[in-house]
Amino acid sequence: MKFEAFVEFVRKKLILTISGLILVVCASVYLLHMDKKADLDSEIEQLDIRMSAVLKNMKNSAGLEEDLVAVSELIEQLDTRLFDPLELATNYNYFYKIESNTGVSLSGLKQLEVKESETNKSKRRMPKSTKNSYQKIRYHMNATGEYGQIVNFMRELEGGSSFYRLEKFRLSRPKDSEGEALSMDVSFLVLGRTES
Repeated sequence: MKFEAFVEFVRKKLILTISGLILVVCASVYLLHMDKKADLDSEIEQLDIRMSAVLKNMKNSAGLEEDLVAVSELIEQLDTRLFDPLELATNYNYFYKIESNTGVSLSGLKQLEVKESETNKSKRRMPKSTKNSYQKIRYHMNATGEYGQIVNFMRELEGGSSFYRLEKFRLSRPKDSEGEALSMDVSFLVLGRTES
């Protein structure tokens, strides 16, 4: 009898029964798949990160070939400005041209070897490059001339085509000189290409 009463209740309240049945099915599906929601959320987040990285790469790669051409042209220009440590005559001629332009008198121009231990004294460690294309070349020289000539010599050296870093500079008046002549003792590093 109870079953017949239940069937009669279902017939009378059909919409309510179907709604209850749908509610039970939805609740059971939700409870069974509740733990998968967190996994799906993390997968969606990872996909968003990957997609944004791909979009950034696509955006930044738009002019990559033109940039590579520009960089290779700049590297060629840089290479023309480098000293070759084996071409002493060409290197010395660079300084003698500056000497003739400024009127100073150079003496004791020397190209010296730079030891590897001297170049690694910096406190900041730079990452090792895979191919060492450049090296430092040390020059030491004495020059005499008037103050304006020495200033012009240093300006031409600074504005010249070479890349250099001043290491030591001393300016003094020679003891045997009575005029305006000054003596300059200077040492600097010039960027050069590595010996092949």
